[in-house]
Amino acid sequence: MDDNQQPNAQELLLQLNIIEAKLTDLIARWPYHSVQAKMVAEREDLEEERDRILHLLSQSDS
Repeated sequence: MDDNQQPNAQELLLQLNIIEAKLTDLIARWPYHSVQAKMVAEREDLEEERDRILHLLSQSDS
């Protein structure tokens, strides 16, 4: 797939599943106290990527 081509819904769903799995794993490892800044940044990145994919999926449904 080149840079100008949008991923199809199936590819987006696969990416979404991967992101969700990473988020689930990260949250399972989340400590009750003293969360590392690296973990916070990783969670924010994963949530932003998830939101981006969900937005693309909602556009493809239209």
